[in-house]
Amino acid sequence: MTFDQNIQDQMEEARKLGSVSSSDWKSYTWKNELAEQRRRIILHLDEALAEADTEHNPYHMLERAVGIAAVCMRRLIECRLVTDRFRETPLEVHEIDVNKDVEWREPFVSRTSSEIFNNYDMTARRQEKRTPKFISDKMLHARVIGVLSGSTYLPNGLLIASDTQSKTQLFHFSPLEIADLFDAFLRDEVRRTYDGDKDKDGEFSGTRKVFAIRE
Repeated sequence: MTFDQNIQDQMEEARKLGSVSSSDWKSYTWKNELAEQRRRIILHLDEALAEADTEHNPYHMLERAVGIAAVCMRRLIECRLVTDRFRETPLEVHEIDVNKDVEWREPFVSRTSSEIFNNYDMTARRQEKRTPKFISDKMLHARVIGVLSGSTYLPNGLLIASDTQSKTQLFHFSPLEIADLFDAFLRDEVRRTYDGDKDKDGEFSGTRKVFAIRE
């Protein structure tokens, strides 16, 4: 087989494989959706707190919006669409601890916030700092989604906890605090992007491992 024939055969085989089209990850697709879910969460939280007469169930809309917002947050982190500094910087959240002096009651699977007053100390919350990934992971796997109102001890707001988190604490967000959480993601902006390859010894060459820097 001649050299030219070999090249032709390779080109013909390549044509048989078809083509793959794609693009680089971009932040605006996920940030636009996150901004919309931020708006919806605040809207439906206000509706629930005001016991507004609506055609929709604000609690169902809240559950949906929390889940979609969490997906957006996760994609921004996983696709490296936020800065490395933001990914590593803990954000302020408030948490409510479980009651230590009572027997835990497992909530029914069909309910999003049953046994709250038995399982948790609803007289206090504490400030913690959690990474953006930790927060988005817990929201994505939310087992508890509820609205607290009329408490003497805590401000009106949103209760969220994942299936694993719920055995130790709940997130508690006032409307302003949940808005600030989403705004932290929306404000962060990547201005410099570096991608490359590392070899098995960590040198900046080869194709065994890639690195990504976002500033």
